[in-house]
Amino acid sequence: MNNSWIASARALARQLHKGQIDKAGVDYFEGHLSTVASMGHSWQEQVCGYLHDASEDTPHTVEEILELLEKEAKSKLSHEDRHLLAIALNLLNHHNAPDRTTYIKNIGANSLARAVKLNDLRHNMDLSRLPLPTPQDLARIERYQREYDYLLNNAAHKP
Repeated sequence: MNNSWIASARALARQLHKGQIDKAGVDYFEGHLSTVASMGHSWQEQVCGYLHDASEDTPHTVEEILELLEKEAKSKLSHEDRHLLAIALNLLNHHNAPDRTTYIKNIGANSLARAVKLNDLRHNMDLSRLPLPTPQDLARIERYQREYDYLLNNAAHKP
């Protein structure tokens, strides 16, 4: 059953992000979302890995994305799983926080969102993805490293 949620999230993410490219100029689904999802240790982390940017990068709300996921899966999430995914996906949308510091601190307080964001940052910090990193890329990676360190060290013991 859990593999069907992962497969459905994969299909939905491919559809929602069709035509988008990442900072390295690679298909966003193949180049980023698939990698982040593959780093997940649980089916929930993998589903969130595929869908973590959907409410930021598409016109859909988290609730709409979860409805689309259920439609894709031809099944309903349990109330508990839907609630867990909804909280994490809302936290992972930076538009839902007043600033970047609050965004990262909020993510740090949720184990699922934290795990997915750590995978996201780990992949984003991989300089080998960029053929010619610019000073802006290097500055962004420094910020990502600070956020990664915070999530890994300061937020790791929160529920």
